[in-house]
Amino acid sequence: MEEFIEHQALTQVKDFDVKYLTVGMCGEVGEVCNEIKKIERDDDGVLTDKRLEKIKLELGDVLWYYIGICNTLGIDFNDILELNYKKLRSYDDYKAIVEYNKKKKASN
Repeated sequence: MEEFIEHQALTQVKDFDVKYLTVGMCGEVGEVCNEIKKIERDDDGVLTDKRLEKIKLELGDVLWYYIGICNTLGIDFNDILELNYKKLRSYDDYKAIVEYNKKKKASN
């Protein structure tokens, strides 16, 4: 991940402000949504390998902008992951949800 964070900074053409990066990220999220929509419209509800690759590429673009926002605001990406993990663990039903999903995964 550290390599991607550095890659984002090296491939950013200008010193974009957080507003530009946020709008860019929203546009890329729209591209992800558009590819998912095409699963229904173009692929008869089947996630094809080709569509999955397109979704992955668009998610990479979302991540590029997300990391750009973090870099611009001086936020460490790993700090965000840890904060979110702590937030999720603080939910009253966290343990029940985790156990449910473990059982569900084991039965598949």
